[in-house]
Parts: sequence; C-alpha cells; structure tokens
Amino acid sequence: MIWLIIACLLWGPSFGLVPILLGKYGMNPQTLAVLRMGYALLLFLPMMRPRKYLPSKRWALVALGGLQFGAMYLTLFFAYRFLEGYEVALVTIFTPLYVSILGCLFDRGDLKLRPLLCVLAAVLGAGLVKYARPPEAEGFWIGFAIMQACNLCFASGQILYRKLMRHTVRFEDAHVFGWLYLGALAVTLVGWWTTGNPVDSFHLLRTLPLSGWGIVLWLGLVPSGLAFFLFNHGALNVDAHTLAIVNNLKIPIALLIALLIFRQRDTIADWPRFLAGSLLMLGALWWHTHPRRTPKSTAESPTVS
Repeated sequence: MIWLIIACLLWGPSFGLVPILLGKYGMNPQTLAVLRMGYALLLFLPMMRPRKYLPSKRWALVALGGLQFGAMYLTLFFAYRFLEGYEVALVTIFTPLYVSILGCLFDRGDLKLRPLLCVLAAVLGAGLVKYARPPEAEGFWIGFAIMQACNLCFASGQILYRKLMRHTVRFEDAHVFGWLYLGALAVTLVGWWTTGNPVDSFHLLRTLPLSGWGIVLWLGLVPSGLAFFLFNHGALNVDAHTLAIVNNLKIPIALLIALLIFRQRDTIADWPRFLAGSLLMLGALWWHTHPRRTPKSTAESPTVS
C-alpha cells in the first residue's frame, strides 16, 4: 500500500501547477497532455524489453495505456475549462465505486457488504471534503460530468492492469510500462491534432519560458511518469476495495498542498468538514484492512465430508 500513498503525495502538486500552465502561460490542454505522455514515455523507454513479451500482450498494454492515461488526460484537461484546479481534485469522489464494482466484475467476485460499506464511507468522506467549498461556477456540473468519464477511464485502467500483470514479481512491470505510455501518447496526439490547434501550440512552445518548461518537465516525469507507475504497481499488491479507497486520499492531499504551497486559502473554507471527511476516509481504509478476526474455534473446525 505504501506505493499507492507515495503516488498520491506525488500527484498532489499537479492540481496547483496545471492551472499555471493553462492560465498564466495559455498552454492548450491537449498540448500539455501530449508533452506529459511524451516525457513519461522517455522515462520508461530505456527499461522496455520488447522481446520479453508476446506481441498480443504488448498491444493489450498499448490499448490499456490509451484508455487509462490517454483518454483520461483528454477528458481531464477538457474539464479544466469548467472547473478550478482544486475542484478537479474534488469531483473525483466516485472513482472508488467504479474501481470496486469493476474489480468485482473482472475478478468474478461478489460485492460483499463490508468492503462496499468501506468504499461508500470513503466516498462520503470525500464528499464532506468536497463541500468544504460549495461550487459556484455555472459550468460546474458540466465539468463534473466530464470528470466522471475521466474517472471511469482511470478506474477501468487500474483493474485491467491488475488483470494483465497480476503475477508480476518485484518491479518487473517497469519493463512493460512504456507500452502504456506509447498508447497514451498516440491517443493524446490524435486529440491534439484534431482539437488542439497545432499551429498556435508550436508558437506557444517556442515562447514558453524556462519556468514553464520546468513545470512541464516535472508534470511529465513525476506525476505522470513515476506516480502513475507506482500507483499501478501498488494496485498489484492490494485487493480492489483497498485500491478503491486509496483513490480518494489524493483529494485532501491536493487541497492541503494547494493551501500550504500555492497559498490558495479559499480551497478549505470549512475545516471541521474537511477534517471529518479526511478522518472518515482514513477510518474506512483502516476498517477494510483490519477485518474482524474469525474465532479460532470456528476457523479451525474440521470440514464434514
């Protein structure tokens, strides 16, 4: 689980840095998606081992990357037209439900009451945090709907990656992760070419200052490259419901970083709700990962045949 937590911490600053590129520097969202996926691919390119895996698996990973990262990024950055950076972090609260339900469908398991209650508690906790600042913009619900498509792409990608790479040991999945970014880069390139105004994008990139390129480099290598890998790798070592609950921990982390680093003091207007929601999410995670023990006498009773 530690890899999931580290990934959430690495994602935190993104919700404050992305609006700087889109707002202050006027970068096109599709251009930013292409750059992030391009840098992430470069990060894992030296570790790729094409001959180690069958073509069918490589193409499956390419398609998976196109869904989990490519389609997710296109919808994510489109949502920034309607939402503030911290609001983007807030409207992801239903991702755990998608992860939990899809996990049961793909693993052919039953959606049991206790894990479901834990996931619902995580959603409720995130909801309390979400309403720490009520939405005011007219386009909030449009952005909300777009973000649910984004969340569904990300959730299904997590579950499909677990299914494809479940028997991977140590960090061997680093050898194939570049294929995911290859698929993601292809999807974002199509989105950029069709809706991203390439001529204006090239002009902006020529005039982008070093500080802007520094932000792009950080977003591509750390949140997009390293953090996504750590999160997918961590998903291999936990059950779908734990994975679902941890998905929402990035929300209070992102808000705290927006407050402490970016000085966005209006991100948390109601501290009691924020703290209550955060504690509820942590409690849901603890409750699920510390199930009630079965009495010894029952657990060791012989089976009657």
